[in-house]
Amino acid sequence: MAEKSKITLNINGKNYTLVHDETDDYMRRIEHYLNSKIETSGKAAIQLGEQTALVMASISVIDELFKTQKNFNTLKNEIKRIMDEYDKLRAEKQLLTESLQDADRKIEELSAKLIDKNNK
Repeated sequence: MAEKSKITLNINGKNYTLVHDETDDYMRRIEHYLNSKIETSGKAAIQLGEQTALVMASISVIDELFKTQKNFNTLKNEIKRIMDEYDKLRAEKQLLTESLQDADRKIEELSAKLIDKNNK
């Protein structure tokens, strides 16, 4: 488990001290991202106040999270479908390889019989 550390983030002009186990750079990226969401929401809700801007930013972030989760699940299902298809093709290749080997053995047997017959 990573070592915990403290960081103070300034979110929408207010300081919040957090204990975390991520890098400070990662936490600063969160701070920047959240502030940009609040700023964007604040412009849309300029007359509705800070509370509304924070709620709108939260909704925006959660919407992105849900869409990302949906995309992740879609990709996960697609990977499973591709892996199932891969397994099916691999099994089919194995059968074809065995059939080819069997055909090669029969050709060798027939060639040997033909040579044997011609030598008699």
